[in-house]
Amino acid sequence: MSNNDFKTIIEGIGYNQFGKKVLATQIRFSTLEALFEVDPEVQRKLDPIRRVEIRQFILESLKNIDFYFSPFVFSARGAIKKTEHGWELQPGSKLYILDGQHRASALSSALSHLISQKETAEEAGNINEARTIQDYIEKLKEYPIAMQVYLDLSTQDEQQMFTDINTERKEAHIGLIMKYDHRDTYTELTRQVAKQLEHQFEIEQELSRLTYQNSAVTSLTIMRKCLLALFEGNLTVKKGNANFGSYTPDEVMAISLAFFESWLHLFPKQMANRKKYVTGLTGIQVALALTIYELNKKHSIPHQKAIMQLKQLKQYCTWQHDDPLFSHLYDSTSRKITNHSSTTSIQRTAVKFLAILNKERIECHDHQRSIL
Repeated sequence: MSNNDFKTIIEGIGYNQFGKKVLATQIRFSTLEALFEVDPEVQRKLDPIRRVEIRQFILESLKNIDFYFSPFVFSARGAIKKTEHGWELQPGSKLYILDGQHRASALSSALSHLISQKETAEEAGNINEARTIQDYIEKLKEYPIAMQVYLDLSTQDEQQMFTDINTERKEAHIGLIMKYDHRDTYTELTRQVAKQLEHQFEIEQELSRLTYQNSAVTSLTIMRKCLLALFEGNLTVKKGNANFGSYTPDEVMAISLAFFESWLHLFPKQMANRKKYVTGLTGIQVALALTIYELNKKHSIPHQKAIMQLKQLKQYCTWQHDDPLFSHLYDSTSRKITNHSSTTSIQRTAVKFLAILNKERIECHDHQRSIL
């Protein structure tokens, strides 16, 4: 794509599809952002949950592997003409997106997220981390978007095409990616662990977010977050290869199973009842995993032994929303805990868990000394 005397020239190949003129092209995302709009008369309202799911997939894929999207579909509404210089987008005109709205929004959101992370790293003096994040930012800006641009559709044609596209196909969300992606170590481990647990409690295989009505205890997406916190203390996006320390693959599997199986003894029988208990919520499950990581890192307690210590929480916690242990999350209006899955909330919850376990360990040590 080039700018010729303020005219936008797009390189591509024109062809006919089902009697409609189409331009097949590819544009880097940073350029495309300025060229398209969403027409609310054609597009549906943006689903922020779906955008978060796709953004998470982008950020997780960005660190290790390339990711691929099917072509975005646009309507030019007669604003692109074939000229001697190439395909010309008339000055002041826009392309209107028919398919790819959530992916485009997720790419923009991922960029904003990375820019914020970079600023945080710079302010903390982590120059190397800031440089690494800048590389990711540039990679996203340069990400090539494959496009099909319909040149002369009517508004009715656009509406029909949008309906057809969304009836025939839906973009794979992060839950389905978790189910079928074989490129990520933690994703593969999650699937193997879930397979071993399938007869012990219900695990959501596709949805990444669980509603209060969902009967599953957890999901593949949440389990992966737990494992990442369990072994690496990571609550954000995974960078580089999996790091299981000195544990062998068999030990990693045993520790992973032990962590999730501990819920059967630690949580109430109705642990999937999110209206009554917090045990089925992402932030609580990940905070428990982070607690194990901290016990191992700061107190050199092996993972398996640390997992066994979790049972001590049971005598201090009812796991109900209004339990004092979750006062930092409790909303008196809704009578539920809220914002439990943010990084700060997870860390604060883990600190409360650790305070109880450390108190128990000190009391046990003092008791043993008194006996001696």
